Amino acid sequence: MTPTSDVNRGDWLTALAAFAFVLVTRANGESLALIVIFVVVIILVFAMRKMQMRQGVALLILVVLIFGAANSWRARQELRDVTTGSYAGIAKVMSDSRNVGYATRIVLEIEQERFVVYAYGSPAWRLAGARVGEQVFVRGYREEFEPGKESRWISQHVKGRFQVASVAEQRFAASPLLRSAQRVRDLVSTSASSFNFDERNLFTGLVIGDDSKQSEEMISAFRKSGLAHLVAVSGQNVAFVLAGLSPLLRKLNRRWRTLMTILILVWFVVITRIEPSVVRAALMAGAAYLSVAMGRPTRTLRLIALTVFAAIAVDPLLAWSVGYFMSVGATLGLCLGAEKLEKIIRGPQWLARLLSATLSAQFGVIPVVVFVFGVPSVFGIVANVLAVPIAGLVMLIGLPLGLFAGVIENLGRSEFATLLMWPVQVGVRWVWWVAEIFARLNVSPVFNLGLWIAVLVVLLALRHRSARV
Repeated sequence: MTPTSDVNRGDWLTALAAFAFVLVTRANGESLALIVIFVVVIILVFAMRKMQMRQGVALLILVVLIFGAANSWRARQELRDVTTGSYAGIAKVMSDSRNVGYATRIVLEIEQERFVVYAYGSPAWRLAGARVGEQVFVRGYREEFEPGKESRWISQHVKGRFQVASVAEQRFAASPLLRSAQRVRDLVSTSASSFNFDERNLFTGLVIGDDSKQSEEMISAFRKSGLAHLVAVSGQNVAFVLAGLSPLLRKLNRRWRTLMTILILVWFVVITRIEPSVVRAALMAGAAYLSVAMGRPTRTLRLIALTVFAAIAVDPLLAWSVGYFMSVGATLGLCLGAEKLEKIIRGPQWLARLLSATLSAQFGVIPVVVFVFGVPSVFGIVANVLAVPIAGLVMLIGLPLGLFAGVIENLGRSEFATLLMWPVQVGVRWVWWVAEIFARLNVSPVFNLGLWIAVLVVLLALRHRSARV
């Protein structure tokens, strides 16, 4: 990728087209789709006049937008076509189990359709032990979602609910790929057996995005403190994995190095349960690597836009994923703002770099966060400055060290595994303390908004002063 400051009109046009592509994908109903396409055409006409865009390019973008609207309509029609009624047969486990109150929640695939299950009693503890990719024999009743309850499940392709009556004890094994991914997850979890319950679940969340066993208190604390992004695997984790394996990859020739890089990205996506944020990060990392390998480095802004195009075209329902757009927003904020903020923030270079990255990522995700969760706490900036560097170290060394310690633990040498994981435990504990402390700093919404305005005013003043100098 080229430097983030090197952005031309073509990059902005690609980003504008990607934004319009998301709009037409999200459009609900034929009339709204027509309105959105009309607005997009007006924007493109304006862009042609101001940016001297060729007619062929404008026509291509319009065709792509029509394809986006049609592809989205097809995907949503398939999602609405739900088979209901009684069922007794094989179901495939599609997600890790999660405790929700007194129920065990899990997603099952029945005859190529996905249903969410809230199980109680005997079916609950049998499904709690099931792994992703395994097949179980179930009896129950398939039904559609109640009106207004389906929105949170759209991006996961879940069509309805399955009222489970019974689950057979026997389970059929998953595919070799999913079993290998599960072994990695088991080793990472085993390596943290000396941690307490909350620390162990936070560690697996930081390293492989496994937050299925996290308590409601922990989830709430990380959301309130502005640190929820740390337990959602994204570009940072992908970068650390590639960085850790780079010494081995450098020893291969270019063709094998490219192939192995792509395979590693695919494998890591599978390990993290194909989360939308890590899909975005892996696609972007793969595209960046291929562009450099082919001798045609791509600018970061254009690379983000092309990644959005590719992901939404393959899976239109990703347009309803909050995690995906938070990942895109954070990356976009880093691309457009980090370098500029670093130049105007005074102080040591390491602090300026950390503050600029934190602020730019926060501003990048603010549109999504405000729309879904409300205005975030301004103290999240401080929390990120304190927690992100330590969390980054945990992510960097946690996976290789966890795999090694997990093997040692399985060999019966738990004391060596505990000693090996002690530095990681200290880092995890620090991140957890920061989240707890800043989650308790509650201020009124008006005062919080005032603080955000003050931060923005300070940044504008610093930028003005830097421009004068």
